[in-house]
Amino acid sequence: MNVFAITGTNGKTTVSYMLRSIIEAAGEKTGLIGTIIHEIGGEFYEVKNTTPGKALLEEYFKKYRELDIRNVIMEASSHALDQGRTDEVGITNAAFTNLSRDHLDYHNTMERYYEAKKKLFQYPSVKAVVINIDDMYGRKLNLEINSSHINKITVSMKNKESDIYASWAGQGLEGGKLILKRQEDTISLTLSAIGEYAAMDAALAAGLAYSAGIDSKYIKIGLESFSGVPGRAEIIHGEKTGATAIVDYAHTPDALENILGAAAMIANERKRRLITVFGCGGRRDKEKRKQMGVIAGEMSDICIITNDNPRDEKSEDIFAMIEDGIYGTGCAYSIIEEREEAIKKAIQSSEPGDIIVVAGKGHEKTQIFENEIRDFDDKEVIKEFL
Repeated sequence: MNVFAITGTNGKTTVSYMLRSIIEAAGEKTGLIGTIIHEIGGEFYEVKNTTPGKALLEEYFKKYRELDIRNVIMEASSHALDQGRTDEVGITNAAFTNLSRDHLDYHNTMERYYEAKKKLFQYPSVKAVVINIDDMYGRKLNLEINSSHINKITVSMKNKESDIYASWAGQGLEGGKLILKRQEDTISLTLSAIGEYAAMDAALAAGLAYSAGIDSKYIKIGLESFSGVPGRAEIIHGEKTGATAIVDYAHTPDALENILGAAAMIANERKRRLITVFGCGGRRDKEKRKQMGVIAGEMSDICIITNDNPRDEKSEDIFAMIEDGIYGTGCAYSIIEEREEAIKKAIQSSEPGDIIVVAGKGHEKTQIFENEIRDFDDKEVIKEFL
């Protein structure tokens, strides 16, 4: 059995879905364990954690073997790695996407966060690793993984000496052209995704496919048939308003910068505005709130700060920390506590051609408050008003 595990701050889910598309293009069955779904033979199981506990993983893998599913793709969270949940899975192929500020309420320091991620690449069962060396921590990992029994594949969009060199020419909301070069093998394809970060995700998925011996023709077919991931740069066209909304899970500074960078480029090409709706979760790393305020303010024309998952923290305290970052950027902004009202206001403020990014919750269908969990879906609210 090939057990593919992807770790990193951002991109794990997208790489997982892209790899699944490639493997299924090659005619193989897959299992998928991650943030959005846990799937076994067409059956879907409740997702409580991106990476489940040991007992549940053991149960999942028993079912995979019974169904003769020989390719399992899973996201390996830093919490799971740190807590040893994946120690007995038998991971064979591992990928590193990137590392940026997140989960410091748990790990305390970036170095401890990195060490938790690094554990994935030290399992004796791992026979191949794929690493994004455009990332600072990816370069560090590349230097530190030197085992002779591991097939190491480096991926870059900057360094032509990498094992896989990716070049990207984006074409707005329609995606773009991606070229992947590996030794004498070159794949040229059309990818239905926006932003260079999506092109890197595709290159990492290709690297994992190569590491398992999958032919390049299936990599091309799989990536070209990739239709996106729920809540990841998901595009909704406005029939009523003529504006376009992009729903994204971005809840870290790096992820927010990536999606806003891609959206701003499209808005600029259209000579239209970028309107951003976002917040920060309660009882999570507080230091990133100001950073995200700065990023949103610098990259957007209008920002609306709103609730994400406030949990048992006061919304006004969260807003104040975000506002501390956004205020100095000079961006026009407002604070609207109720997320539905914030999205409605963004849409009502838009004009034809504008881009509206609603960030932070992506695929999630609930909102977490101190004493209750409310049904809430960004996409459904957007569709109602857009």
